[in-house]
Amino acid sequence: MSKQIVLLLDDEEHIRKDLGKYLEKNGYAVFRASSVEEAQKIILSEKIDFAIVDLQIDYKSGEYGGAQIANYVKRIHPTSKTIILSAHPSTPEIMSKINTFVDGYITKGGQDNYIRSVLNKMKEFIYLQVRKRCFVIMPFSSSKTCTEEEWTYIFDSIIKPFVEEAGFNYECIRSQPVIGNIIEDILDELNKADLVIADLTDRNPNVFYELGVRHALRNATILISQNREDVPFDLIPYATFVYGWKIDKDREKFKAAISGVMNIIESKPEKALSPVRKYLRI
Repeated sequence: MSKQIVLLLDDEEHIRKDLGKYLEKNGYAVFRASSVEEAQKIILSEKIDFAIVDLQIDYKSGEYGGAQIANYVKRIHPTSKTIILSAHPSTPEIMSKINTFVDGYITKGGQDNYIRSVLNKMKEFIYLQVRKRCFVIMPFSSSKTCTEEEWTYIFDSIIKPFVEEAGFNYECIRSQPVIGNIIEDILDELNKADLVIADLTDRNPNVFYELGVRHALRNATILISQNREDVPFDLIPYATFVYGWKIDKDREKFKAAISGVMNIIESKPEKALSPVRKYLRI
């Protein structure tokens, strides 16, 4: 099994040396950086599993420069775990600025040895089974095929329970209405989600835009539609499940299809490459 990769960003040499040494003793591959620029190069060249980042990395990057790097790590490596190291205890002000993209906060001068605290936090991440995330992109207002209430029912009573009860430890959430350009929250969801389900019914423009973004960012996307004619020519080569939802027989067939495709994605992820990433060989 390959070693998990750790980015260790701190401008104090003794921390890079001492903490890095203990991480390597515990089987991790450690890439050390003393500046934001060095860290960015590592983030772009390596698949980061953990990032341990000094909150106030240097005077040039501002008061929370390390937090900016933690956010950058999450954008490039959505499944990574980020831990902030700081000489200061956490405060509500600090946490309000970093809690959306930081998984742990450890004080260098805390009661417990900071090296032991970091190692324990990383072990906690490894052994704690983290629930995976499924993001569903679908129409949310009335369309030719369904009313707004019917779309809500399809998600709440059919897709969501089918995904969460399939046995693969997924939490299933839905995209929300967006005014104007696609917002950062949806970009984050499309990037972070382990699985995306895209409902192409009625060729909703938002759905197709978000599907294109997902194909550029990540693999593992399931295409569904209530109408075969809503699947455009460019997507015909990719499996799309045409589903019904109004009678028990159709719902059971839909449930079995969702479970079956999820099983393939979990057991053979190479079969779930996006067309964009397959073309780019990434």
